[in-house]
Amino acid sequence: MGPVDPDATGIVVAVPLITGLVELLKRQGMPTRWAPPVALLLGMALSFDYAVAGQSLWFEALTQGLALGLGSMGLYSGVKYYRRPGA
Repeated sequence: MGPVDPDATGIVVAVPLITGLVELLKRQGMPTRWAPPVALLLGMALSFDYAVAGQSLWFEALTQGLALGLGSMGLYSGVKYYRRPGA
């Protein structure tokens, strides 16, 4: 087994983190319809912070941010589907 790739580890950690933050915001009163845009914005913010730290280029940060936000939305909808009674 080789060394752990920090980029892959960050993505694996960031997606559930974004999902949890969006769920926390919803429980604080944020309307559910705002969850997808907020997930995208949080993904972009995390990726741009990583780019500002000098770890990636801006274009890479943009695509990674979109992937993080979309991955978070997919994780949420998948869990919601399987938690539905009778599914």
